[in-house]
Amino acid sequence: MKTRPHPSKMPHFSSTRRGLGCALVLTGLIAFPAIAQDYGLEGGAIGVEQVERGQQEYLDNCASCHGEDLHSVLSTAPDLTGSVFKYGWAGQTVGAKYNVISATMPAGMGGSLSDQTYIDIVAYILSVNGIATSDDGELPADPEALQSITIAAP
Repeated sequence: MKTRPHPSKMPHFSSTRRGLGCALVLTGLIAFPAIAQDYGLEGGAIGVEQVERGQQEYLDNCASCHGEDLHSVLSTAPDLTGSVFKYGWAGQTVGAKYNVISATMPAGMGGSLSDQTYIDIVAYILSVNGIATSDDGELPADPEALQSITIAAP
């Protein structure tokens, strides 16, 4: 049979000390906020209008598998944000991602959309992942030119 020590011999923490501990933990959370992931494009830019077109095309052609918020709704379709973007897109050329998407998407119907539609969708995915838009930029619908544009990690 297990016996417990007498209450007078047990460590005692006052509510003041517990409160101080909680305050220190909360202060640490406030003092060290999460660092945002700011990706960029080297050698190119995405435009506001291109992202708007891409959003609509994404919703029409991609969201049923990859989710409206780019978080997959099917186990066979990857998320297009978060760690998947960080480890699968950052450091790659836009051309490499464009080539994969245009050859394989929508599932079973790769190549069924126009080059402009595919690059607009890529621009939308980049924008959702934190790549800034510009008023005068736009990714070209030219697979060869896209090879010189790199998705830069923060």
